[in-house]
Amino acid sequence: MEFNTSDLQRMLLDSAERYIAERFTLEHRRALRDNGSGLDEKAWATFAELGWLALAVPETLGGLGGSSVDLAVLAAAFGTKCVCQPFVGTAVQGAYLLAAAEEPRTAVIEQVIGGTALIALVHGEPGERYAEVAPRRVTLTPDGNGYILNGQKFFAVDAPLATHLVVSADIPGRGLALILVPSDNAGIAADAYPLLDGSRAADLQFENVWLGPDAVLATGTTAEALLGAALDQGRLARLAQAVGSMEEVLRICSAYLKERRQFGQPIGSFQALQHIMADMFVAAHQSRSALYQALAHADRPAAERSRSISLAAITIGEAGQLVSRQAIQLHGGYGLTDEYEVGHHYRYLLTLEKLSGDIDFHMARLAAS
Repeated sequence: MEFNTSDLQRMLLDSAERYIAERFTLEHRRALRDNGSGLDEKAWATFAELGWLALAVPETLGGLGGSSVDLAVLAAAFGTKCVCQPFVGTAVQGAYLLAAAEEPRTAVIEQVIGGTALIALVHGEPGERYAEVAPRRVTLTPDGNGYILNGQKFFAVDAPLATHLVVSADIPGRGLALILVPSDNAGIAADAYPLLDGSRAADLQFENVWLGPDAVLATGTTAEALLGAALDQGRLARLAQAVGSMEEVLRICSAYLKERRQFGQPIGSFQALQHIMADMFVAAHQSRSALYQALAHADRPAAERSRSISLAAITIGEAGQLVSRQAIQLHGGYGLTDEYEVGHHYRYLLTLEKLSGDIDFHMARLAAS
């Protein structure tokens, strides 16, 4: 696979880096974190205008038909400024599931592209840790010409912001189902909370939520395949965000070591600090290579795709910890303060690693494969 960016990808990256750098300053991100829902509605409308929310939607459904590499280019740009908007849940996982459903949900896809619908994938349940495609305790029971949804979901990322939820549940006798649920339906209770990087998640309780016959996106083996692919696509996008974050940390640290002076000279001239920067540089570049390896297998059979993503997640997770911790070490005590960038990147990288399945999870998944 060719990993030199195409002309279109270069245009996408240039426009994304320019807009994100101008919009998502440290002060603006702190304000989003501390006030309201955390959603930047003006920026989200701009995402729609720039076509970013249509990138993963097939051209036959009104989208741009972008590839996993296109999404990774954009996600890496988000990582440079610790962007915590619900892009992965809506424009990656949500767009994929709505388009690949047994009957594509064109009306909601149009709302996603236009920036008026936000999607959250709701899969994990209490007592689980990074659930894969597995039987669900949440149940969807036929009821006349519709269904009744009951049960609990745990750690649903972006659910407090979502207009629609894609929920995994078990239909008695039919196995796994993926269901599209408007978030304002009666019978849904949400316990929302912020995450370490300022993004939002919620625990959800569904109590006798009535849904129409068109709520079911897919069932059985089709639903299992779609869910597995959506989970892995989300992981790929978040791994790209982590790579973008690490590379920005390298840039910040390099500039700091040239500017900060001690004993009459830049501290970057000290050999011990040069060794730390060298380790960080190697780890970040190994991470980009690992991301390329995962992207090269994004369209392979499920087992091969998941194995490649787990290999990348282990490499990038370990590198993220090394790079962000050493960046704080290079900056001294104020690297951890809320007023400085590298502390935000540390929290961002730590959160991304947990959202994608932590290192222990991916090592276990790799061993099982």
